[in-house]
Amino acid sequence: MTLIINLLTYLVGIIWLAAGLSGVINPAIFTESDWASLHVQITGTLGMSDIRSLGGLFAAIGLGVLYASHNPSGKKGWFSAFALLMLGLAIGRTVSLYLDGAEQTQIIFAAFEYGFALILFLKSRY
Repeated sequence: MTLIINLLTYLVGIIWLAAGLSGVINPAIFTESDWASLHVQITGTLGMSDIRSLGGLFAAIGLGVLYASHNPSGKKGWFSAFALLMLGLAIGRTVSLYLDGAEQTQIIFAAFEYGFALILFLKSRY
């Protein structure tokens, strides 16, 4: 069980790092691709900067999860914090699904976010 949780935790970190770096390198991935979660048009350098900073935040979350996974002693609290971040994303997306209507992409993202929250919560306990 612990091995599976450890592997899944590394996977969560890699996914967040990859998503973040892709947003920093090409912000259109977050705004204009088929899997875009924002669906907004970037109209200026400030907008581009905001989207890149969101990618940087995602990359930092991924790096934090990977760092804590690789050096777990004394880092259980980190996993609780990351689990709460994921839960916050998932709850916000769920509220949006209820209030704004369901789209397939949103449902998939919510499922991943709830799954990530569960994995990181379990990692904080084992």
